[in-house]
Amino acid sequence: LGTTGDTLESLALLPHPEATGELRPGQVRVEVRAAGINFRDVLVALGMAFGTHFPGDEGAGVVREVGPGVTGLAPGDRVMGLIKRAFGRLAIADAELLAPVPPQWTFEQAAAVPAVFLTAYWALTDLAGLQPGQKVLIHSGTGGVGQAAIQIARHLGTDVYATAHPAKHQTLRDLGLADDHIATSRTAEFEPAF
Repeated sequence: LGTTGDTLESLALLPHPEATGELRPGQVRVEVRAAGINFRDVLVALGMAFGTHFPGDEGAGVVREVGPGVTGLAPGDRVMGLIKRAFGRLAIADAELLAPVPPQWTFEQAAAVPAVFLTAYWALTDLAGLQPGQKVLIHSGTGGVGQAAIQIARHLGTDVYATAHPAKHQTLRDLGLADDHIATSRTAEFEPAF
């Protein structure tokens, strides 16, 4: 799938001969069973993303072939991760960017996880250096990255506060947040509340 213009109508099926080409060291050929879609894909489709013309950067599928030097993955393995051009039948991914799909998950569930959880994990651990016992405020906690961030922050042992539209506060409660850790994202009133 690619784009030939700056509208959603410009999306088109395009050939992807690289997907069947020779694998380089560290690469894996994946038979894609499901691809994640996110806001970046909309930007690509509208011609607003710099440096790329192809949507689909995450997905899930079955390993069909491994390249030189790949260990820990074999043909037949169910995997998910960052997979360039994942909207095609076959795609090539770096083995280091793939993980096993949990046995109880569908391919659709697995394809929806990589980008939001990797974004949240990187932001909380690598960028912020979040440590157990610290407090963290997650704005827009009911969005995809927000929900992932809440789960990761709680797993890390932090005290999580979150904002969201009042109509979505129940989602934050369902994620384990107490009412005194929830505020509206529509005003700056969360500051004195917290």
